[in-house]
Parts: sequence; C-alpha cells; structure tokens
Amino acid sequence: MMTESIQKEDWERFRALGSVPPSIREIVFRSWVRSRERGEIGSLNRAPTVAQDELHGIRHRNARLRKAAQNAIRRTGYMLEDAGAMLLLCDRRGVVMDATGDSRILSRGAENHLQPGGRWDEGAIGTNAIGTALHLAQPVVITGVEHFCEAIQRWSCAAAPIHDPLSGRLLGAVDISGPAQDSMRRGAALSVTLALQIEESLRSAGLHEHAVLIDALLARHNGGGAEDLLLLDRYGRKVWSRTPSREAAAQVEAKGAVLQSLMKDNDGDCHDLAGRVREVLADAEVDVLSERGEALGVVVTFPRRTRPARREPAAPPDLRQIAETGAVMQDLCNAAERIVGNGLPLVLEGPVGSGKETFARALHAGGPLAGLPFEMLDCSLLDAATLKPGSGGSEALLRLAQSGGTLCLDEPAETPAEVQPLLTQALAQIERAGTAVQLITLCSVPLSDSLGVGGLGSALHFRLAAAVLRLPALAERREDLPALIRRFAQTYAPQHRQGRVLRFTPAAMQQLQAHDWPGNLRELRNLVESLGVTSLSGLVDASDLPRHLTRAPGPRREETLRDRERAEIMAAMAEAGSNITEVARRLGIARSTLYLKLDQYGIRRPRRE
Repeated sequence: MMTESIQKEDWERFRALGSVPPSIREIVFRSWVRSRERGEIGSLNRAPTVAQDELHGIRHRNARLRKAAQNAIRRTGYMLEDAGAMLLLCDRRGVVMDATGDSRILSRGAENHLQPGGRWDEGAIGTNAIGTALHLAQPVVITGVEHFCEAIQRWSCAAAPIHDPLSGRLLGAVDISGPAQDSMRRGAALSVTLALQIEESLRSAGLHEHAVLIDALLARHNGGGAEDLLLLDRYGRKVWSRTPSREAAAQVEAKGAVLQSLMKDNDGDCHDLAGRVREVLADAEVDVLSERGEALGVVVTFPRRTRPARREPAAPPDLRQIAETGAVMQDLCNAAERIVGNGLPLVLEGPVGSGKETFARALHAGGPLAGLPFEMLDCSLLDAATLKPGSGGSEALLRLAQSGGTLCLDEPAETPAEVQPLLTQALAQIERAGTAVQLITLCSVPLSDSLGVGGLGSALHFRLAAAVLRLPALAERREDLPALIRRFAQTYAPQHRQGRVLRFTPAAMQQLQAHDWPGNLRELRNLVESLGVTSLSGLVDASDLPRHLTRAPGPRREETLRDRERAEIMAAMAEAGSNITEVARRLGIARSTLYLKLDQYGIRRPRRE
C-alpha cells in the first residue's frame, strides 16, 4: 500500500496554525499553500459542477480527445468493474467528461461529484490528483489526508496529464480513484499508461487528419492554380504549402510572431482560427476546409503578382548607432571597444533576442580587424565531422588561422561533450598560428553557470572567458524604446524606401513602452517590419497595433498564470536562500530554464559568491 506522507493531525495543525508537517511531500505542501489562498473552498463537501448544457459544450469541444480515449476507457472500464476503482476523463480545466468502472465506487463518487460535470481543478476543490496534475502538467498521486478538503480525504487518486503529441498543448487528464485505504501504486502506473495510449491515438488521428486535409485541398484546387497556398490544421499548425512566392513568404514571416500569439489559446475551432488569420493577413484569402461536414483546417491563399517586391537586405548598424539608443548601450559600447582593442576574448551574455550577434558584428566592423573575415559557428550543431579537415567548420577556422579576423561562437555551452576537446584544440591551433584573431562568445545563460558535469568543460570555458558584458533585456531599457523604434523604422520599414518613415503617435508609443517584450529586439524588429507592410499612411496609432499589445488590463487567465509562476519562483528563491541550483531543483526545472524565467519576469539574479 502507498503510505501517506502525513497524518490527520498534521493536516489539522496546518489548517489551524499553518504549521508545516516535516514529512509532507513538496508537491502536496505547495498545493496546500495554493489552496489555502482560496479560503472559501476549505469547507466544501463536494466539487462544484457545471450545468448540463455547459457539459454538453465541453464534450463537443473535446470530441477529439474523447474519441481518442474511447477504446482505452472501454477496455479499462471492463477491467475495473469489480476492482473497487473508477476511471475519469477530464478536460484541461478539470471538468469530468466521462466516468467508468466499479458501479459501487461510481455511486460513492457521485456523493462528492466525482462524476461527469464535476469540476476538479485546484481552484475549485483544492489539492486533488486531477487538479494538481493539471497545474503541474505531470503525473500526481494524492492519497487520503493529503487532499485539502476533509470530505475528499475518503479517496485516493492517481492522475496523469494528456498532451497533444503534435503541438504539446495540455488537453486534459485521466484519473484512477478508489477508497482512501486502497493502494494507488498500480493506479499511478495505470493512469500514466492510459495517458500514453490516448496520446498515441491522438498522434495517429492527427497525422491521418493532416493527410485528409491535403487530399481535400488538392481536390478543391485540382492540383493546379497559380496561387501561393498555406494549409493550416485546426490548431494553426502548418501542414503543407505550395512554393510560396517571396512576397507571400515575407508577409507570413513578418507577421508570424503576431499570428502565433493569436493561436496560443485556440481550442481547435476552425472558424475562430480563420477569423484570427484574417486579422493578421488582411490581403490574403482565408477559407475553412471541411470533409463530410466537419471543419478540419484553414487554407490561406496569397494572390501572386507578376513582379514581387524585392526585399533588399539592410546594412548592419555600427557601434555609433547602437550607442545612440541610450546611456546603458553607450557604456557597453565603450567597454566593448576597449576590450576588443586590447585583443581580449569577449563573452556577450543576454536573453534571447537581445541583439548579441548584431552587437558582435558591429564590434568587428568598427574594430581593428574590420577588413578581415567574420566567421560565425553555431556550437549546438558542431560534431566531430564538422571540425574535420575539408568540412565547413574546419574551413572557417583555417581561414582565420591564415588571415586573422573575428571568430564568433554561438552558445558554446551547447557544444556536445565529445566535441568540446576538438573545439578547444582548434582554438589552440588558431592561437599558435600567431595571426590576429578576436574571439567573441554569445550565450543566453551565464557561461560560468554552465560549468560542471554534463555542461561546459573547464578547458573550453577558460579559453573563452576573459571579459564579460551583459546585454540587457528590452524590458530593462524601456526608456530606449523611442530611439530603437525610430532606428528600426528607418532601417527595416518598407515606407523608408518610398520616401516616408514610419511614425508612431504618443498613444501607440505608450502602449509599446508598457509591453514586456519577451522576444526583445527581435520581437520589436518583427513588429516594425509588419507595421511597415500593413500601414498605408505611415502613421501608427494605438488602434493599429496587434491585439496582444493593446488588450485592456483585467484578470485574464494568462496574466494569472504568469503571476502565479513568478510568485512560485520568488517563494522558492526565498526558501532556498537564492541558491540557484537548489531553486531549480525545488521547481523541477533545469538551471538554464530558471535563468531564462528570471530574465522573463524581471527578477534580479543573485550575485555569485
């Protein structure tokens, strides 16, 4: 039998005094803390329920999930008929859609609304296997007194989340429940096995649906036509395209970030998806594709022009232009020039999209080695073959050894362990060649934090690291936004080539400065390019900005989840004394992921001892 981590008196002391049981499991304690914040649920005897018409709508919206789970539920229900347990299939909000198993247990479950229509998310009924598994997106077992509500402590439950295997989206959960005194060890294994079976069924159905979509599209267009086509499935994923023209490809690329943000919360409603795509791709024709009356996806048709507009590459900015964007960048440029002028290896740290590569190229173009080659190596793609004589990577290093120049290594911490000695040896050979070679390293996570088993080897680390500069996230330099936007508008917006420069009203600029910019400079550049394509007058007002930049503040679920995750990170840092390794362990994420989230939420990193 799976023993409980706590006793009844532990639960009582927590509810009355807030005392933390010394033996409580961490996932249970964290869930209790979340549940305690919703004081009204502590005395509930049963979960709330949804109305029958709402349950019907939930089942309809989750028809793919229910169909994929149908066979597994039927077989398992037969096995559980006299086993003293029941199986529940829930949507991603924890609403029970289907139930099967031992009729006696099903009858007892109805007393607590462990039945179709019952809402079992943590916000509705506190700590329980279904709600906690959905909150953590991982399998969870909650036994007896570990439940937050006393009336639910008569149950032991094991739940496993179900993800869409093609998109990774959380779809729901499958749960095995039985009396509190029964073991959930086998139930835990069974719930995980069922979730995997359902995901495999979803994968097969998704691939089949993609094939049906392509057949329907080809039948509709008779395999011919001169249009550029883009086929999306019901969730906005690209299924197929037909030789899109440069103009169409540029249009999709420029608006791709906005398009993806609109699709994040799409529930598979093709008509809703079509409306969202029309908002972003106003010049394209957007139609819903159906097969036997069921909407399966969306086809986007781009009118092909005889002479597509040619997109000329923009000249890279120099250090002077970068320095003019603000005082912070002015100081960084001055420091970088001194470092490069003395030939020291330079490490540029900063979040994804903060402009590290652009900064490195500007340093090279304005430095003493400006007329020599600039070679870029993506370290995550390196292998033994790449560094062998005659390969692309080896030829780049040979050119530098012969003529000198700048070698820019992108994310060296992602270099495979077996390749790191080869890269270290290649760098040593360049140094022995005696030519002037400037070494610049780009990393989104501090290089020193990648040292250790399974990370960056010390030999490679100490050859790269000398001087370190950190490029700030865009959210850390909001005062620089007007200057950056003007520069991007002059450099990248098509109106500039027509004699007009994209301009922004004070209201639009205020909205842009209030945005968090998780994609940093890359996101800002994509936005300016997109507005340059869509703006007819060249003057951008707040109403012309994408919807995700102008949504009115309110208690949206996205904001609630972001605030909750930020609060959990802050709590873990307080408990662990800002020990990054311990914080990552407590949160169950990699240390590199934790650093990205600290930057994303604007949480100051602890200083290294």
